[in-house]
Amino acid sequence: MTGEVIEPLGHHELLLVFVQLFLLLVTARILGELAMRIDLPAVIGELLAGILLGPSLLGAVAPGVFSAVFPTDPAQFHLLEIISWLGLTMLLILTGLETDVRLIAREARAAALVSLTGIAVPFAFGFGIALVLPQTFLAGSGDRLVFSLFVATALSISALPVIAKVLMDMDVIRRDISQLTLAAGMINDTLGWILLAVVAGLARSGVLDFGVVAETVVALLAVLGLAFTVGQRAAARLVRFVDTAVGGEAAKLSVLMALAFGVGAVTHALGLEAVLGAFLVGVLFSRIKRFDRATEHTFEVVTLGVFAPIFFGIAGLRVDLTAMLDPVVAIAGAAVLAVAVAGKFVGSYVGARLAGLSTWEGVTMGAGLNARGAMEIIVATIGLGVGVLTVEMYSIIVMVALVTSIMAPPLLRWAFDHVEVSDSERERLEREQRQAHSFVENIHRILLPTRCSVDTQYAAQLLRYLIRDREIEVTNMYVGDDEHRRSTSTLARLRYGVRARLTSDGNETIADGGLSAKTATDTTVDEDANRCLDLIRFHENPPRDRRVRDIVHPIEGGVTGTVLSEAERGYDLLVIGTADRPRGTAAEPLFSTDIDHIIQEASCPIMVVTAGFDGESQTTVRDDPELDRILLPTVGTEYSRHAAEIAFTIARNRNALVEIVHIVERSDELTAANDDGTIEIGEKIVDREADLGRELGAQVRTRVLVSDRAPETEILSLAAENDDDLIILGSNLRPLSGRAFFGHRVEHIVQHADRPVAVLVSA
Repeated sequence: MTGEVIEPLGHHELLLVFVQLFLLLVTARILGELAMRIDLPAVIGELLAGILLGPSLLGAVAPGVFSAVFPTDPAQFHLLEIISWLGLTMLLILTGLETDVRLIAREARAAALVSLTGIAVPFAFGFGIALVLPQTFLAGSGDRLVFSLFVATALSISALPVIAKVLMDMDVIRRDISQLTLAAGMINDTLGWILLAVVAGLARSGVLDFGVVAETVVALLAVLGLAFTVGQRAAARLVRFVDTAVGGEAAKLSVLMALAFGVGAVTHALGLEAVLGAFLVGVLFSRIKRFDRATEHTFEVVTLGVFAPIFFGIAGLRVDLTAMLDPVVAIAGAAVLAVAVAGKFVGSYVGARLAGLSTWEGVTMGAGLNARGAMEIIVATIGLGVGVLTVEMYSIIVMVALVTSIMAPPLLRWAFDHVEVSDSERERLEREQRQAHSFVENIHRILLPTRCSVDTQYAAQLLRYLIRDREIEVTNMYVGDDEHRRSTSTLARLRYGVRARLTSDGNETIADGGLSAKTATDTTVDEDANRCLDLIRFHENPPRDRRVRDIVHPIEGGVTGTVLSEAERGYDLLVIGTADRPRGTAAEPLFSTDIDHIIQEASCPIMVVTAGFDGESQTTVRDDPELDRILLPTVGTEYSRHAAEIAFTIARNRNALVEIVHIVERSDELTAANDDGTIEIGEKIVDREADLGRELGAQVRTRVLVSDRAPETEILSLAAENDDDLIILGSNLRPLSGRAFFGHRVEHIVQHADRPVAVLVSA
C-alpha cells in the first residue's frame, strides 16, 4: 500500500509568489537606495515598499491589479509569510552576531532599568487611552479590560529587528549606546512576549492564568541559562568540527542556519517565539572565533541585500491606511500615536537617567526604542485573530508601528550627533576596527606539514609565540612516504579525517586508518611519525587551552598534491619549513621543487621559514633558541604590514625587540631634495608600522637608512651588525618561468642569510 502523494504547488500559485517577490524586492531595494541618497537609513524605504504595493496605495488606485497580484486568499499569502519569517529569522541572527554580550553584561543594570520603565510607562499610557476610546473600536461585545490590556501591550513593545537594521544602516551598531539600546530592546521584547502570551490567553479563556505566566518565565530562564553554558560550548565544538572536517564559509553558514531553525523551534514550542531562539544563536556565534568576520560578512550581505528588504516589504502589505480617512478613526489614531510615542520616549528616558546616563543618551534610547515595526504588527494580527481588535483598531496599531519605525531613523541620527564618544569607547571602536582588518586576528587554523627538518622545528618554535594568546588551532601533519602509503589500506585511507580521538591534554590526534599517531607502533614509519610529531609538539609547547592536531598523511599524488589537498580544508595559514636549500643561481628554484610548487599553488597565505644553518650538520634545534631581536624590513605595502603583525605578535609573547627598517637606495640621479623627500616617506612608513607595534604591545625601534648598496645587501649587513636573531619579511609571488618567485631581493636574503628568516606571502 502506497501513501497518498501530496500534490505540488499549483502553477498559478507559484507564478504569483515569484511575481510578488520580484515586485517586493525591486521596490524595497529601489526605495531603500533612494532613502540612503537623502541621508536616511534604507529600512525606511523598505517599509514604504509594502505600503506602496499594499492596499494603502496600489489597492486604492488600481484595485484590480492589486487583487490580481496580491489576492486575499490566506493560503497564497501564507506562502509569502513563510519567506517573511525567514527574513525575520536571518535579521535576528545578524542582530545577535552584532551583539556584544560582555558590554551588555557590564551595562546590565542600565539595560534592565531602561527596559522596565520603557515598558511600564507606555503600558500605563496605552491602558489609559484604551479605557476612553469609543465602544466601536472594541470587537463585538468585547471586554473593555481585555481590550485595554491588549492595546497597552501593543504600545509597550519595541521592534528589535527594526532598531538593529536602523543602527546597521547608520553604521553605529558597535557604539556603546547602540549595544545598550539593543540590550534594553531584547529585554523589552522578551517581557513584551510574556505580556502578549498572558493577555492573549486571557482573551481566549476570559481568565488570567498565573500558571501560564510562571511557566513562560521559567522556560525563558531555562533557555537563557542553557544557551550561555552548555549551548555555547556545544556550538563552538560543532563549528570547530565542521570547519575542520569540511571547511569553507558554506559549511559554517549551514550550521548557523540549522541551529537557528532548531533552537527557534524549541523556543517557539515553549511559547517564547521562534525569533528569540534565532537571536540567541546569533549571540552564541558572535563569540565563536572560528565563525570569522568574512563568513559573517557573507551572511550579512545576503540578509540585508535580499531577505530583510522582502521582510519589511511584506510587513507593509498588511496595512490599509485608507481606514484612517474616517474622521473618528483618524482622531483616535492620532491620539494613540501621540500616547505611544510619548509613553515609550518618557519611559526610556526616565530609565536611562535613573541608570546614570546623560541627557542625550536618554534621548537616543527613547528615539531608538520607539520603533515598533513588525513586532507590533504581529501583536495587532494576534489581537485581530483572537477577536479583541476591530479592523479599524488593527489599522491604527499598524499605523503606529509604521510611523514610529519611520520616525526612529531621523530621530536617532539627530540624537547620535549629540552623544559624545568617550575615550574608552573610542579606544574600543578603534581596536575593533583594527581587529576586523588584522591579518593575525583572522588566523584561526594553521597547517604545519613536517618531516622534522630543522626548519620545521624552528617554524614550530615561532608558532609557539604566535598562538600563545590567541584561539588558533594548529595542525601538525607528518607527510608519510611510499612505504607508509603501501602499508595503509585503501579503506583506511578513505577513513582519513573521520576517525579521531582526543588525547588526555584535550588535543586531537588523527592518523590514517584510525591509528593514533601517539600509539601506532606497527611499522617503522609510524614510529618515525610518533617521534617527529612529539618533537614538533615539544617545540610548539602549546598552552593547555590551545588545540593542536597531529595527523599522519600518506603521500597521494606527490608531496605537492598531498600538502595542497590538506591545505584546501579551510586553513588560514600554511607554514612551511624548508630543507636542503640550494645555494644556486636565480634561475634555479629557491627551495626544493616540491616546496616551490606548494608555495606557488597554495590558495591560503604561506609563511616560509628557514632556520639559517645547514640541515645536514644538525638534526634538532635548541629548545629555547635566542630570539631577543627581530629585524623587520618594510616597504609600506599591505604584505609588509601583515609580516609586521606576525613579528609584533611573536615579539610581544617572547619579550623581544623589533627593529623596523626601511632602506632607501641612493642613486646618482637622486638630488639632495629628492633624497630628503624619499627619507621623509620612509620615516612615515616605519612610524606607521611602529604605531601598530606599540598598539600590539611590542617593543619597537625604527630606522631609515640611505645606502649606496642594494637594499638586500644592507639588510643582511644590518642583521649581522646587530646580531639579530630572526629576519621577518613580507612578500608576494611574482610569476616568472612557471615557478614561485618572491623577487630578487627577498630571494637574495633567504639564500645568503646566516640566521633564521621567515617570509610571509599574503598577497
